[in-house]
Amino acid sequence: MPVVSPLAPSGPWTEIVPPSGRGRLFVTDAAPCGALARREVFVWRPDGADDRPLPVLYVQDGQTLFDARRVAFGVAWEIDASLSRLIDAGRIPAVMVAGVASSAARFLEYAPALILERAGPSAREAVATAWGGAPQSAAYADLIVHGIKPFIDEAFPTQSGPDTTFIAGASMGGVAAIEILARHPQVFAGAAALSAHLSLLPVDETERLPDGFARDVAAAVGAFARAEFPAAGRHRLWLDRSEKEIDRFYAPSHDALVEALTGLGYRRDQDLAVQVFPGVGHNEAAWRARLDLALDFLLGAMTPAV
Repeated sequence: MPVVSPLAPSGPWTEIVPPSGRGRLFVTDAAPCGALARREVFVWRPDGADDRPLPVLYVQDGQTLFDARRVAFGVAWEIDASLSRLIDAGRIPAVMVAGVASSAARFLEYAPALILERAGPSAREAVATAWGGAPQSAAYADLIVHGIKPFIDEAFPTQSGPDTTFIAGASMGGVAAIEILARHPQVFAGAAALSAHLSLLPVDETERLPDGFARDVAAAVGAFARAEFPAAGRHRLWLDRSEKEIDRFYAPSHDALVEALTGLGYRRDQDLAVQVFPGVGHNEAAWRARLDLALDFLLGAMTPAV
């Protein structure tokens, strides 16, 4: 049931009750999406924020973040509860979330063109066959940076600078977050990529993969990071994977990314966190269980606004 908001964000926003009972949650389907499909955008602001400008965390698959009734598998990240715990404990400053829902073209919008262009022809063909077309990650990154972000900054009080803007996602959404950070390091201070699907395939484990596919993709991931990622010094990255289901294929590509970032000066447990979680699979429940750790690392280094 919609509630009346004294915050009164500009534009066509509706306030809804967060299932967690924490903070304030707004939604719209009128964000500018350019040539890409229209989608819902959710904004959550923590308790007590009032009209204070806040740092912003942009998260892919925004429909999975708050309300389990909107999630196909019936489990939400409950990111509002996670952030509320961290804020209450003084681990992070007050932060708002902008959750960008995925569209029917999710795989193509999140598909990492900057990685695929460095892979061999057989690997590129296998991915295009499985996903049904060419990657649209450049257009999707443009949507986030030049469409959604200005829309959010106009509607809500934000700290919109490069030291207080972050991006995150899981699975292919985590891959998208990594590539968006690489494309726009002047916009974002860091990224969290949970179960980052940097192996690209398999997804349902029925795909026929060419010989050497995993090795080819891992080499492409490393080449991408060395060429496109910002040097260490201003950014933070959380990278994790589970050990079951499709996450068990991630080690080669994750290791290649870590090796490349280490060569760029990133230091483990300082500006680069790399975690492996045994005994769990590739799903919202697993990501929810480790979300506090990821967000603490990503956001905890910010200096609270005076």
